[in-house]
Amino acid sequence: MLHKLRVLQALKGNALRQARVRLGIKSRPKAPVLAQPDANIIERHSMICRRLADYWPAGYVLNGDSVCEIGPGDCLAAAAFFVAKGATHVDLVELQPPVLTEKQFSILTALKTKGFPIALNILSANAGGYALNPGYISYFEDQMEKYQVADRHGLVFSHHVLEHVEDLEAMFTSAYRALRPGGRTLHVVDLGGHGQFEEPIPPLDFQTYPDWLFAAMYPPHHRNTRRFVADYRAAATRAGFTQIEIRATHTAEKNYLAGIQPRLRAAARRQPVEDIAVIEFTLTAVK
Repeated sequence: MLHKLRVLQALKGNALRQARVRLGIKSRPKAPVLAQPDANIIERHSMICRRLADYWPAGYVLNGDSVCEIGPGDCLAAAAFFVAKGATHVDLVELQPPVLTEKQFSILTALKTKGFPIALNILSANAGGYALNPGYISYFEDQMEKYQVADRHGLVFSHHVLEHVEDLEAMFTSAYRALRPGGRTLHVVDLGGHGQFEEPIPPLDFQTYPDWLFAAMYPPHHRNTRRFVADYRAAATRAGFTQIEIRATHTAEKNYLAGIQPRLRAAARRQPVEDIAVIEFTLTAVK
């Protein structure tokens, strides 16, 4: 489905991005969630906490384990959740610098007030505001593919991150290396449209655009990679993971899927119908 205005917006955004690169203008640090009204932030961070509780690997207890979270963005809710649930330490792997403000602390406090397990002591107050408590949190300002840690963690977690990863096999290999033997990984992956193609645009419309147009709209590292369920399973398998379980958490409506399937790009049409219908899923696996 050609959403002309949204395509033009994406093309314009990419043109500006490329111009900044050519001129050597560095992009500003981003805080896309914390820039929103408090109610919106609390709603989103509450959703992540609820999902952690709902999708938690059966029988897994954090006591004595450390955790690695991939791509938390400007959200510290999951890290605070892990520490409150018994994690001894959390490594955050994120390209953007941490957001350490009074607002960040107040959001965590609001989540704790709502009854979520939240460790407020992951942040320490100082003269300039707040700092990450090094006793609980380490921050790696890089991609997970370059995270050189071995046999450390009991859990590797991400929420709506893997759909952006360009080198999926390197990411899973890094996650596998970072886990101790018997450690687990839990990922929530969003295969729907991003940016200009989020709701209310139907979730598979962005899969109708040819690769050349989509690449002009969204370059690498600034896009949903448009991979499919099978790609994630295959990458996890090649990295060495076992007991891989994929569970759909959101699927396209049958009537919408039947209507749009003939218009999908060729790679999408080759996928089994039950897989292309998956808009969001969880992937759990064991080292």
